[in-house]
Amino acid sequence: MLTFMFPGQGAQHRGMGAALFEQFPRQVEQANAILGYDLPALCQQSGPKLNDTAFTQPALFAVNALAEMSVRRTGVEPDFVIGHSLGEYNALLSAGVIDFETGLQLVKMRGELMARQNGKGTMIAVLDPDLAQLQAVADDLSPDFCIANDNSPKQLVCAGSVAAVEEASRRISAGNIGKVVPLKVSGAFHTRFMADAAAEFRQFCARYSFKPGRLPVVSNLSARPHDGRDWPERLSEHLTRPVQWRQSLAYLRQQGPMLFQEVGPGTVLTTLAKANLTLH
Repeated sequence: MLTFMFPGQGAQHRGMGAALFEQFPRQVEQANAILGYDLPALCQQSGPKLNDTAFTQPALFAVNALAEMSVRRTGVEPDFVIGHSLGEYNALLSAGVIDFETGLQLVKMRGELMARQNGKGTMIAVLDPDLAQLQAVADDLSPDFCIANDNSPKQLVCAGSVAAVEEASRRISAGNIGKVVPLKVSGAFHTRFMADAAAEFRQFCARYSFKPGRLPVVSNLSARPHDGRDWPERLSEHLTRPVQWRQSLAYLRQQGPMLFQEVGPGTVLTTLAKANLTLH
């Protein structure tokens, strides 16, 4: 069996999608019209704009989508699809739950709403963590600090208020709980600090239609296939609840012999998949 994995924010880089834009001019034209700017030009920029959440999310969604179109042209078809955070929208596209235009409109608004939360919090990666001790720190500082992305036993991402993250970082370093790496993000994604964005995003999602999926889409929130019910609620919850990536890969491995193929720029998810497979 085969699982397509779609990367999320952080996988973007200058020059991404260059060859794909030439292969799919019609989709690029659609993207430019929806986004209101030149997508290929954005992806060639060396300035900060490509790393601005409001621009990163639609750009990465589009590049992931074109990468999948290119792969499918070769006749490769997945049995399961999964995406990390933003990448889950590409999984929904792959499964036929949404179309390309709808996906772009959704992630454009998602990125804009999340960018507006700038200053409400921050995030850190914790490498080689003592999981029990890290959870104890999170429990003690809750609700202002929590685990936001459970990526692998070797890498977790935590988030919260600036003060709580600073205190957690101090405790983690002092207690040799793990190596702290600050992340350059505009807010505390996948936490309660995204509640305002989530409420507005739910109303926005309610304007759109969602179709039954033709493939199982493994949810970041439950680490199980989406049930296809109340998509506006599920997608808004996605902003405030943690990404259960490690648990999702464990579920996929339980389905039988599984190959994982990263579809999109970079190899972040391939590295995480190897880390999870090596340690289980």
